[in-house]
Amino acid sequence: MKTASPTSRPAIWHAQMLAWGPLIIMIVLSWLYLVTMRTCAPDALVHNSAAMGHVGQNELIWAIIMWNMMMAAMMLPTAMPAISLFGTLCARRTQVLSPRTSSLFYIVGYLASWSGYSVAAATLQWGLLHLQILNHMTMSLNAGLSVFVLVVAGIFQFTSLKEACLSKCRTPMAFFLSEWRDGTRGAFILGLRHGTFCVACCWALMAVMFVVGTMNILWMAILTIFVLCEKVAPPSWHTSQAGGIALLVWAAIIACF
Repeated sequence: MKTASPTSRPAIWHAQMLAWGPLIIMIVLSWLYLVTMRTCAPDALVHNSAAMGHVGQNELIWAIIMWNMMMAAMMLPTAMPAISLFGTLCARRTQVLSPRTSSLFYIVGYLASWSGYSVAAATLQWGLLHLQILNHMTMSLNAGLSVFVLVVAGIFQFTSLKEACLSKCRTPMAFFLSEWRDGTRGAFILGLRHGTFCVACCWALMAVMFVVGTMNILWMAILTIFVLCEKVAPPSWHTSQAGGIALLVWAAIIACF
């Protein structure tokens, strides 16, 4: 990353607000969509073909859209510190692009990485619905599946891969200093690369939604808060490990009862 030009504190604060603008709008719209879908889901889903075990292309498309909105609603709030820092760094540099424009391309890149995960998760959901392993609220009906997901997610919390990817989110300045690129393409690539680390860090936690139901708004909020805590809490708090223990205990309870 090249040497930045000096910028006044008010200008930096203004750049941060511009960076947060599109981010907050996307977060609010994503949560509104999910709450609306959750409100309408019980009557709609009970009567659709997915609930009857006849899962077609329409259900797959719906699942892809839903997972994309879920990931935007859940992961964008956890990326706010990094996006705010990105806007600040843009304001300190001499660029043709405004911090708002740069941040928007960064956010699009970040969501693009989660979009790939969403397609994979939606396809898995589609297959499990076809096998009638999920109910009409896409919650696991199979104790074995629930235990498997929770054990995998719990163990992953203790792995070196988890810690390595989490460090990119916990200290985004180091990531930006080593990966910085200018322009719209650069902002998009930065968002895509940072989002890829985020996917590698949180993919197992997001899979827990299959246990509690992918339309469960409460659990979406709980996981969002936990992932945010992972990213902002110091390593000495061992937040990830505490979450891993909780997941493994949960799996044990399901296996025993």
